[in-house]
Amino acid sequence: MNIKRLQSFAASMLCFAGAFTAYAETGTSAETNSLSDEIHGVNGTVFSIERPDASAFTVVNASDFGLSADAADNTQAMRDAFTYCRNHSGTKLVIEPGIYRFSPEEDIYLNRLHDTMIDAQGAEFIFSTPHYFKLYACDTVELRNMVVDWDWDTLRLGSLVKIENENDADNTLEIEFTELEEVDADIPLLSFMQYDPVDLVAGVHGSFKIYSPFVDTECIKKVEKVSGKPNVLKITHSGALDYFRNDEFYLLRHYVYGGQVFNTVEESQNITFDNISIYGACGMGYVFAYGSHHYQILNSYIGLRPGAEDKYRISTTADGIHIANSNGYFRLDNCDLSFCGDDILNVHDDMFYIESIDSSRTVMQGTVAIKIVEPGHTLGFKNLNLSELDYEATVASITRNGYAAAITLTEPLPEQITADMLAYSKTRASADYVLTNNYVHETKGRGFLMNADNCLCDGNTFYRTCSQTLQVRTETPASHVIEGTGAEHIQISNNVFTECNFGGRGDVITIESLLNGERLSNTPLADIQILNNEFNSCYQPPVNADNADGLTVSGNVFRDCENYQIGSHCKNAVISSNQFLLKGDCNADGSFNKADMILLQKWLLADPDTELKDWRSSDLDWNGKLDAMDLCLMKRELLTKNT
Repeated sequence: MNIKRLQSFAASMLCFAGAFTAYAETGTSAETNSLSDEIHGVNGTVFSIERPDASAFTVVNASDFGLSADAADNTQAMRDAFTYCRNHSGTKLVIEPGIYRFSPEEDIYLNRLHDTMIDAQGAEFIFSTPHYFKLYACDTVELRNMVVDWDWDTLRLGSLVKIENENDADNTLEIEFTELEEVDADIPLLSFMQYDPVDLVAGVHGSFKIYSPFVDTECIKKVEKVSGKPNVLKITHSGALDYFRNDEFYLLRHYVYGGQVFNTVEESQNITFDNISIYGACGMGYVFAYGSHHYQILNSYIGLRPGAEDKYRISTTADGIHIANSNGYFRLDNCDLSFCGDDILNVHDDMFYIESIDSSRTVMQGTVAIKIVEPGHTLGFKNLNLSELDYEATVASITRNGYAAAITLTEPLPEQITADMLAYSKTRASADYVLTNNYVHETKGRGFLMNADNCLCDGNTFYRTCSQTLQVRTETPASHVIEGTGAEHIQISNNVFTECNFGGRGDVITIESLLNGERLSNTPLADIQILNNEFNSCYQPPVNADNADGLTVSGNVFRDCENYQIGSHCKNAVISSNQFLLKGDCNADGSFNKADMILLQKWLLADPDTELKDWRSSDLDWNGKLDAMDLCLMKRELLTKNT
């Protein structure tokens, strides 16, 4: 699809998705200067997020602190404005429209703000270093109407490259930087991801080649300029790139992990981001972690800068939204999310291996990420098959040497707890989250990872994702971070999936639990409902589910899709009332033939005696409307079918 068609498709699909889920109700809190958004989640759960009521606030202008579109670096002015807000609760900070540049050497803190509204009024913040905003111990804060982008003229986040002169015998290839006139040999080459040579978006139908030299640091042996070709580099490699072929296109990321545009941590609560656009970021878009809770992203955008889609090919170089070890209560509503370097949304909590237990049985050693476990936390324990042990412990203190941690407990561990078991903080739980009315499209990584309890994923539209579109998963690898402690009460309903898993990398909806890459025999996932969704021309099994106790797949429409796969480890599965329809079968007689083409032609000519039993089956270009293009595509499909 070209850009105009993508925009048309996005608009129609968002309208279609929006019909399914109502917005949360908003009320006024009488005790504070705040508004309360009431949010309805899965299984009748309800929670509220407080928003500042700026109608009663004192208004100050960021320009009073020196913020200026003429300044080379507005970092200190922004810090001064936030300091004022911290010292004056009940402030609405207004930023005049304009383009403001930032080059901070460390994050810009929004520290302990309370009852604060920050209205950027459409202002653009351009960053040239991967240090952004950190919300620390804030309460009832809203940021709105802001654009964040990267200074591409200083450092490129990614480039579209074409493979030339690939030589397996010499382990060499050349990469042409198609968007640049000249390139330096020292430009970072961190990750290659195959792109469609026609549409120039992530993934090729039936092929998904990806390789990350930032992981395999021995991959690239030498990079050199090519004489007479100022925008071409010759790469000598270890042989790992021998499966790349001439004339293939790749998105080459120059950066992967950097900063986080909005990093919300340390018990921050009642945080709202409304109408925020991220066009480019070195690292992740949003992070919510370390006990932050009651937070939401509304009416926002992560994607390519409009009008520059053929110039800048990536939005965030890592995840769009990353939630880990928070205290939950999250809403993502009415957002447009695309072209991320990794997952669109990843929600999980972490576990760690118990590497050893001392003779007093009060000190455990393990490799534990910072702030996942803290003094006073309650620990839970699991066997390697992820079955829960009936025991809890309380953390007294922690000493660290980097990620190596010694965790001292208040009481000795019982003999049933041994090394090589798993432990996790029960105090951190990123549960209770609502994902509604969003449009997720053209992205390299996975769509939504829903690896924590109590999730409602309803009324969203997913288009042309490359990896798993939705994933409910717990994986216990041999030597990696353990993401996910198990998930229960997940409802996936009223969503539309179109041409998902375009590259064939995984399934559309994957539900599984793994130990060192193999599916477990038990069921650490429970109460997973897949209801009333629509799947159109998806390229892998639309549902591949295992390890779930209480799986329901009901009322779904699978149009031009493979069959779902229900694993042998599922228990209490209910599979009912699902329909499998053929692409083009608009009269719904179970076959696609000339009669469907004639029916569609009559309908387009407004014949009053025609009725399309399933109009969506005739929407062959999946743009949400029927027109002459669909009739042409139908004729082509029939000609191909009959030859």
